[in-house]
Amino acid sequence: MAQELLEIPLETLNQQELDPEKNDDVRKRVEDTQEIAAASGVSFRTAPSENSESIRSRSTNEINNDEEEEEEEEEFPEGGLDAWRVVLASFFGLFAVFGLCNSLGAVQAHVSIFQLSNKSESQVSWIFSVLLFFLFFLTGLVGPIYDSLGPYQLSIIGTFLWTLGLITTSFCTEYYQFFLAFSVCVGIGGALLMTPLIAIVGQWFNKRRATAIGIATVGGSVGGVVYPLMLRKLYSSIGYAWALRVLGVLCFVLLISFILLMKTRLTSLEKRKLSKTLLGGVSNMIDYRQLRDHRFAGLVIGNFLGELGAVNGLTFLTSYALAQNHSEEFSYAILAILNASAIGGRIIPGILADKLGRFNTVIATTIMAAFTIFVIWLPFGSNTIGLIMFSVTHGFCNGSIVSLAPACCGQICRTRDYGKRYGFMYFVASVTILIGVPISGALITNEKDYTNLIIFDGVVYIATTLALLYSRYAAVGFRWCKW
Repeated sequence: MAQELLEIPLETLNQQELDPEKNDDVRKRVEDTQEIAAASGVSFRTAPSENSESIRSRSTNEINNDEEEEEEEEEFPEGGLDAWRVVLASFFGLFAVFGLCNSLGAVQAHVSIFQLSNKSESQVSWIFSVLLFFLFFLTGLVGPIYDSLGPYQLSIIGTFLWTLGLITTSFCTEYYQFFLAFSVCVGIGGALLMTPLIAIVGQWFNKRRATAIGIATVGGSVGGVVYPLMLRKLYSSIGYAWALRVLGVLCFVLLISFILLMKTRLTSLEKRKLSKTLLGGVSNMIDYRQLRDHRFAGLVIGNFLGELGAVNGLTFLTSYALAQNHSEEFSYAILAILNASAIGGRIIPGILADKLGRFNTVIATTIMAAFTIFVIWLPFGSNTIGLIMFSVTHGFCNGSIVSLAPACCGQICRTRDYGKRYGFMYFVASVTILIGVPISGALITNEKDYTNLIIFDGVVYIATTLALLYSRYAAVGFRWCKW
């Protein structure tokens, strides 16, 4: 006769909040059952008990494992015609948006000398820092809207505002007019475009995400080469006003190309009312609970410091060259050289990041960025060859830092949470840039002495490196691995 196995969790009786008399009753019935089982030749044993802590721990692990398995099961094309078409679309869009952000120095230098010559360098800096503030700050709102509505509506409205702001800026002559047209209108338009431009690529790539985003963000570097040289030529041939209008039309064509070429993989979106979506965006922006993930906290700090360091160079390099008595043509060209070097900085580190680890690669480039500032720019920046060497090396580092940050964010969060995390990361960056760029401008003690600014920028990159090292440590500790 087959032996049966009965498992009775006898020890769990001790954990029950029962009346002593009822406890005795239950124990008596269990003992009777044991005697009957023994008499019948049935084997009997009590099941080992689990305390509440082990049950809770097991449940948590199961939930985490389920989430990890769900993320692992999500398939990405990792290539193909549609995927690379999206990369090309992002390239065109980033040519327009990041290209202008990389060329702010070419606009600021002209505005501060001519249109707003009665304002200090720090005062003029506010126009450009507020633009960048809107660009990054509103990304916190746009992230959840993107997750809910998709990229098309955001991109269409963003294209309209971006173009309108540039055209309107061409008519500005007063300080407040530049704020409304350039800082607010262009800034809001860019914020609506920023998340679709980057996140749309992440829908099609996972293992090759850093490479794909790196290739797409080359558009920003190409724009950063074309715009300063184009504006310099147009300023002298058709004047400032028409130069801005030509820039606006060019951006419009590029952004329409982005809208027509892009394709989303999100077939089922969570439809919600706009009011609830916006409230969700505000909630995400102020939801500092996300920083309980120490990996993400380190990345957030490293990203906003890295963005501040990069923006300082892009904003003040042309005016620095002019202050060192370089020719106007060279001063605009040096910004183009920096952005041309960033092309390699976006592609090569992106490829290395997918092989060696995204955090490993970006940490190496931030160390290099600090090195170029203290070893090349600070002692040799006033020299023509020294400034060219700095632009080439530092531009390479800047390109990799800007392009790898979104890939690092995607590495430590699930795809469905990317919009929220990406938005929060750039919300924090926006606040820093808003006050950081004018502070940097105030460090320029007179029209020619940029020493304090240069030292400050170098310290910012050292702090960036430390924050990213902390993020990596929180993820994998001190051991060397692909991360």
